[in-house]
Amino acid sequence: MIDAALFHGAAAPVGGAGLMIAILRALCLLGAMAAAWPGHRAFAQDVPLGAALRQENGYLRIQAKGREVRLESLIVRPEGVTGQLPLAIITHGRNSSSLSMGDLRAARYATLARDLARRGWLAAVVMRRGAGQSDGPLPSLASCPTPDIAGSFGDDTDDIEGALRALQARPDVDGQRVILLGESAGGATAMSLLRRKPPGLRGVINVAGGLNLEGCTERGQDALVAAMTAWQGPDTVPQLWIYARNDELFPPSLVARMRKAALDAGADVRFIDLPELKPRGHMAFLHGQGRHLWLREMDASLRAWGLPTIPRDRGRTLHAKLGLTTRLDVFERYFSGPGERAMALSRSKKEFRYWFGTPDLETAKANALRD
Repeated sequence: MIDAALFHGAAAPVGGAGLMIAILRALCLLGAMAAAWPGHRAFAQDVPLGAALRQENGYLRIQAKGREVRLESLIVRPEGVTGQLPLAIITHGRNSSSLSMGDLRAARYATLARDLARRGWLAAVVMRRGAGQSDGPLPSLASCPTPDIAGSFGDDTDDIEGALRALQARPDVDGQRVILLGESAGGATAMSLLRRKPPGLRGVINVAGGLNLEGCTERGQDALVAAMTAWQGPDTVPQLWIYARNDELFPPSLVARMRKAALDAGADVRFIDLPELKPRGHMAFLHGQGRHLWLREMDASLRAWGLPTIPRDRGRTLHAKLGLTTRLDVFERYFSGPGERAMALSRSKKEFRYWFGTPDLETAKANALRD
């Protein structure tokens, strides 16, 4: 029988029996630890486990090619946290259809932004020109007649660089701690920005990044490898690359060539080879199972880069405080899980059950309590 539940870090009694207040206090004390960064006066305080999040839907106004451009954005940050927060920019992939890109919305990536906010970040989803409700048109990228991938990302890179500057101007942003996360062409955009060395950029997380040229596979792959040489260098920030083994656009043999080109250029690239993901490996960015795997790898990289994320010992410490004695590895996975999550605990049996990956907390609660 489950006699208490932890709903996203808050203790709630079930069936009349509550958790000891000491356990609730332990939960509140195990907030995400902000990394020290000398030279800045105001740092965000630690983010308590289960802290409320605030979402802002709106637009960023940037300058591009001498004119003002408005980009759709969605921003999520911890509520009630004072000081400056590190900045995580999330950007999307694309396809060749301007119609389908216009139907894309920043809200598609809201759960990922919430995952970052729970780790102590101000997370901003940025829709580049031609996507969602951002100004247009959709920029042209490389094609079979003109397969210069490296040279075709100028407009997309301008958008992210402009968004970065606009967000760094916010008083609640620590502009010296910035990471970029991108999927597919968004990952390529993030890598393209590397060569511009924007101030404050500390790392890039590339999930299934690249550009697929339909109709000329071999030439397109060669162009993508050449882009890695053009974009990378010994002075670029560290990167985390994540690709599934069954990525239908960027197979393992191509990714190996891309990474070799980046490493040969002097780049610092950590590579994670995800298992096969169904139905499509290329959708790893928002794929439930895939995201659970790569978020844990992201946490490890963020710690290595000296940036805020889930403390390494959070699960182990709380496991001991709750008096649990088994399934430590399973318990630890809860804290890096994607989406909304809830844990149910049996104080008498010292058992737990949890659910994550749901779009809303109520569903996670119901599933965690289900027999």
